[in-house]
Amino acid sequence: MSRLYSAVDLVGGAIVAFARIVIILSGIALTVVTTANVVIRYVSTSGGLSYAQELPMLMFPWFIIAGIVIAAHAGGHMAVEWLYDKLDGRPRTIALVVANGISVAAFLVLAYQSSVVAEIAGAEQSAVLQLPNSIGYYSLSIGAVLVAVVTIAATARVLRLGWDHRLEIKPEEIAL
Repeated sequence: MSRLYSAVDLVGGAIVAFARIVIILSGIALTVVTTANVVIRYVSTSGGLSYAQELPMLMFPWFIIAGIVIAAHAGGHMAVEWLYDKLDGRPRTIALVVANGISVAAFLVLAYQSSVVAEIAGAEQSAVLQLPNSIGYYSLSIGAVLVAVVTIAATARVLRLGWDHRLEIKPEEIAL
């Protein structure tokens, strides 16, 4: 059983590392595209880059969902800290398992539903880049599955190592 918990922890860590890379790369790309478009608007008479309006709309959902994955891993997404402070020992662990179980179920339903909507939205394409409009919905679907997995990993960590080893989000310590 310990090997299973370790494997879940390893998968959760890999997902968080991937989410950090997505945030960094999409953040850089969003900044570069937006800055280039502003500069070209002032320098050129063409009115800017034609794709500069669509590209951020395609990248931004990935940027946001990656941040949600990191927050979920650290216990900062949909947290119920006030309840945990009122409980101690086994009831606190049970409350964490129940809350995280509800969260996992909700995110898996969200993943399914957003993939259904993505199939519908895939029939349309963006005007300039001609990419399917389903990209943002697929980012939500994929991200929701990743949130479910890291939530399971965070729960498994507490079950394996105890409450003191629960990851807690501390804004002053968050770095990509």
